[in-house]
Amino acid sequence: MRRVLVASRLVRLLPVILLVGCVGRVVAPLPQNIEQPVAIYLLDHGRHASLVLPDGQGGMVRYSFGEWRWYVEGRRNLLSGAVALLWPTQAGLGRGLYPEIDEPEQFERLAPEGLEKIHTLQADAGSVQTLRRRLDARFEAADAEPVESEEFGLAFVPDPRRYSAVHQSNLVVADWLRQLGFEVLGTPWFSRWCIESDMQAH
Repeated sequence: MRRVLVASRLVRLLPVILLVGCVGRVVAPLPQNIEQPVAIYLLDHGRHASLVLPDGQGGMVRYSFGEWRWYVEGRRNLLSGAVALLWPTQAGLGRGLYPEIDEPEQFERLAPEGLEKIHTLQADAGSVQTLRRRLDARFEAADAEPVESEEFGLAFVPDPRRYSAVHQSNLVVADWLRQLGFEVLGTPWFSRWCIESDMQAH
């Protein structure tokens, strides 16, 4: 019976798996919709992505989302990965404050897990501030003490929304970009991003 249940879940998951090969095409907002342009940074770490925003007073704030056991507890075996795909599990919201970093050339220091590429994008300062405040409020509303991760250079708190195949790290980052006025087409499930109107890509 258990095998039948697992097989049934795999069948339902198949459409998601088939979309893995697709990329997320990020289209910048129209210039007329950006009242006060500010640089933001989409970091591609190879299999996952994170978002870096200016904190408004100098320095940067980095945000990431991921499955709690995988990212926070370091349980990265095949079983943990399968469970994370097949069943909603505990998610973590990660945040890192870097008041001394203000240039992409310094981003190796805020992403110890490594960087594949840095995409520098333009967003409206008001929208950036709104998203940053929203994510900070969510982080600070957690009913648990943040867990520091040296591996990722972030502090993680449990997120109220569960992690799942349709709500995983890269899809959440895509949603954050949409809140900043970007259009994200396709499915960046494996952090495969195609950026239009990139200012700079490393």
